[in-house]
Amino acid sequence: MAGPSSSKSIEDLEKQLLLKNKDLNEKYLELETLLDLTNSINSLDDLNSLFFNVLTLSSSILNSSKGIVLIKNEVSNIFDPISTFNIDEEKIKRQIFNTRSGFLKVLNKEKKSFTVKENHKFNHELFDSTYSIICPIINEKKLVGAILLFDKETRQGIKDFNNNDLKLLDSITIQTGFAYQNVKLLESLKKSNELNENVMSSITTGIIGINLFGEIEFVNKEVLRVLKKEKEEVEGNHYIIIFEKDELLQEIIQKVESKQERLFETEFTFKSSKKKISVNLSCSPVFDEQKKFSGIVIAIDDLSKINKVKSTFKKYVSKNIVDKLLESEDSLNLGGTESDITILFSDIRGFTSMSEKLSPTQIVKLLNKYFQSMIDVVFKYNGTLDKIVGDELMVLYGVPLKNEMDTENAVNTAIEMFKKLDKFNSDIVKKGFEPFRIGIGINKGKAVSGNIGSEQQMNYTVIGDTINLGARLCSHAKSGEILISNSVKDNISQDHNFKKIPSIHVKGKAKPIEVWLYTHKKK
Repeated sequence: MAGPSSSKSIEDLEKQLLLKNKDLNEKYLELETLLDLTNSINSLDDLNSLFFNVLTLSSSILNSSKGIVLIKNEVSNIFDPISTFNIDEEKIKRQIFNTRSGFLKVLNKEKKSFTVKENHKFNHELFDSTYSIICPIINEKKLVGAILLFDKETRQGIKDFNNNDLKLLDSITIQTGFAYQNVKLLESLKKSNELNENVMSSITTGIIGINLFGEIEFVNKEVLRVLKKEKEEVEGNHYIIIFEKDELLQEIIQKVESKQERLFETEFTFKSSKKKISVNLSCSPVFDEQKKFSGIVIAIDDLSKINKVKSTFKKYVSKNIVDKLLESEDSLNLGGTESDITILFSDIRGFTSMSEKLSPTQIVKLLNKYFQSMIDVVFKYNGTLDKIVGDELMVLYGVPLKNEMDTENAVNTAIEMFKKLDKFNSDIVKKGFEPFRIGIGINKGKAVSGNIGSEQQMNYTVIGDTINLGARLCSHAKSGEILISNSVKDNISQDHNFKKIPSIHVKGKAKPIEVWLYTHKKK
């Protein structure tokens, strides 16, 4: 017969079993929650959602009354709060967190979790707490953040966190570190894809990407413009379907597939477009990291668009400059060469006082009409229009193309400018406007010509003392006058009724300059 001691032993055993069962249930719940946390955070694609979930679930598992997640700022060494739970955010925002002091200094050095009691060196007042558990978030062996939980709530009141809590939070933060890395990689990939999309969309060259199966994986806006199609109509379809009418293009693609060599076709006519378009076409094989053939990239340049740009360019600078710049890539490099040039400056006299009497619209219309007639003369005599500055023209002869008649052409330009001006003035006077009056200066000598500026913004121009003297001669020329230097006079075959006048003093020159004068007489 069992005695009292036996009954007591059974009761003790039952109690032990109940406690064990309770511990196991708690462990099971912890593991289940941890699994749920792992699954949930690994599916997130932004940091805010990630750390909100981490903080919420870890606080629930450890029964903490409040918590905060700090993440290192990308541009500084400061750690910013990214998620909080029952924390006075306004108070936190006034606090600076970095690795120079406090708990972050310890975390950065040790890379280990730890618990802190009120009597330890920790600012519990900031968080209005008694106990805390602090865990690092590590990515690539670097401290990128921290999880802080405060005041474990139990039936017996606020308690300190124990070693089991440390182990559990360590498991959470390890998974958080992996999730953080995944989110950052995803963000980087998104930025890279967005950048590629923006680059491909903004370039004027049409780009078509074709995979191993002949499917079009990518087209940019320029291709869609050329084909007159929507993106959904092109991407995902086989190139034979899209380029059904372009048998030659199909042959080119097949040759590149078989030979795996780049092919180039000039002035290729796209028949697949609603309107036939002439393009330069490049078809190139693409290889993966293992140097295996992985697809084809087609690049197309709309020739009609290129020709339009070229013709527009010619409206801003002389045809000579356009042709020179387009003839070779070297022509677009910064730098210059020294050569003999002739330079002509033409300036409107009294333009400032004239413009005060007119509206801005009237001034622009008159100037446009005036410059049109003057520039026509410049191009007639193979001059290169360097620039228009306000009411002044600067014209080059001898660059970028040299001619034996350069100096003669400059003088002929100047004389004819006055003839054109007479007709121009006759027209505007009839409309009630004051006539334009101009003075011209011409010089010849050595100068450096080329592309001046930066890689982002350059200007084809000339520099040197020859240019400065030409400008000074123009400023000395009165209305209806052409002033030329000795070097110009010595290089013209015709007299043109130039007369030598007393030498003039110009800025930048110690000695007087010998000059010759031509006076235009209106018929």
